Order: sequence, then structure tokens, then C-alpha cells
Amino acid sequence: MKNFKFVLISESGYKKEHDKLLQSVLDQRYQLFCVVGKDCEVWEEIMDELSIGNGSNPHPITTTSHPDESVKDVLEFAHMFKIEKESGVEVVRI
Repeated sequence: MKNFKFVLISESGYKKEHDKLLQSVLDQRYQLFCVVGKDCEVWEEIMDELSIGNGSNPHPITTTSHPDESVKDVLEFAHMFKIEKESGVEVVRI
């Protein structure tokens, strides 16, 4: 089963070179992107900008940031979040 939900645990914070990772999330057609930890709101904003691009070919994805929540709570949220297909959750820690 392919995962369509992605949780990013940010320990080091956002850096421009992480845009490649975010673009790969879009290219792989994840439907949910959640981020928790350092700079989580920045990560979400950048993902939103990348998903829209120049507007000619937007990638539909739900993005959420969780600045005051635990990793456990965010993982629970991602598992419970309903999307079109059955899916596990991909977790990446940076």
C-alpha cells in the first residue's frame, strides 16, 4: 500500500535546500502534509507556495502545521485524517 499522508518532524528548522524534499512530496502525489516542530508554520507556508506554483498546474494537497502539539498527537491526527484512498503515514524527521 502506498502512503498518501506525509508527516514531517522538524528538528533543525526550515532551510531553502529542503525545497527538494517538499517538491518530491508533491511529485509523489501525497494528499496530506503535516508538519510539527521547529519552523512548522514556515514549512507549511512554503509547501502551500510550491503546491500552487505559477497557478497553471497546482498540486492539490492539504497542509497543516502544528506548532503547539506533540509528535504523538500529530501522528494520531494524520492517521485519522480521511482521504480518498486507504493510506498509511510516511514520517520523515529532519
